[in-house]
Amino acid sequence: MMLRDLHCHTVASDGDLTVSELLKLASERGVDELAITDHDSIDCLAESMSLAEGFDINLVPGVEISATAGRKKDTLHIVGLQVDYQHAGLTSFLRDIQNKRHQRALEMAHKLEKSGIRGALPDIEYMLDSQPMVCRTHLAQYLLDRGEVKTFGNAFKQYLAQGGKAYVKDQWFDIEDVVAMIIQAGGIPVLAHPTRYGMGSNKLKQIVEHFKSIGGKGIEVCYPNLHPGQKNLLADWCRKFELYASQGSDFHSPDKPWALFGKFAPLPESVTPVWQSPDWS
Repeated sequence: MMLRDLHCHTVASDGDLTVSELLKLASERGVDELAITDHDSIDCLAESMSLAEGFDINLVPGVEISATAGRKKDTLHIVGLQVDYQHAGLTSFLRDIQNKRHQRALEMAHKLEKSGIRGALPDIEYMLDSQPMVCRTHLAQYLLDRGEVKTFGNAFKQYLAQGGKAYVKDQWFDIEDVVAMIIQAGGIPVLAHPTRYGMGSNKLKQIVEHFKSIGGKGIEVCYPNLHPGQKNLLADWCRKFELYASQGSDFHSPDKPWALFGKFAPLPESVTPVWQSPDWS
């Protein structure tokens, strides 16, 4: 049976590994088909496609795009699988999001400085100039490394999450625009890790139904730390709303053993895998 992992990250967003390091580890873990889905970035995909053959891995070009949905502008992540990574419209769309990320990180840096963390502003300005992307996870690690917080989670609770001293509201595109852009770029829109948004099942079901109505094609059904009951519920929604089922580790780092390649249950036989879509190439 082929091992397919359709959700992972590199240093192009908030992953720890370069493309070559990631492919090497995936190969060692027995991955046959891998989707690289960096946050709001397709910058590494050309390199990835050329390197993957050397590791005997079928590489799926992908991206994970931040979006907002509903009146409360809840943040969701939409994975685009099999996207055309040379699509000019998608490139421009993602550049806009990256600019929003840059500005948000800079505003957070100012707030950290004002909250008493001396040197945060120049340090984060250097990060913004020297690496492809700065996410809140990078800022959390920075605070942890400086000893400003005791745990990664505390960095969010005290500073970076809503209610924190340095929180800045995100400004993502609406989910309708994100789904439309993925489709324009030839991709398959998939709702990532649905149970991780802190929503009750009724609200989440409404999100899934709306996602389907605007052109969404699938949802992730299997990923790490998912309770069997949650998996069964997601599989039920796949059948109810005629959505494809996807799977992936959401790999970021080898230092997180609970989210290594292949660390998820197999898809239930009752769902249709996303790789059986006629749009899968």
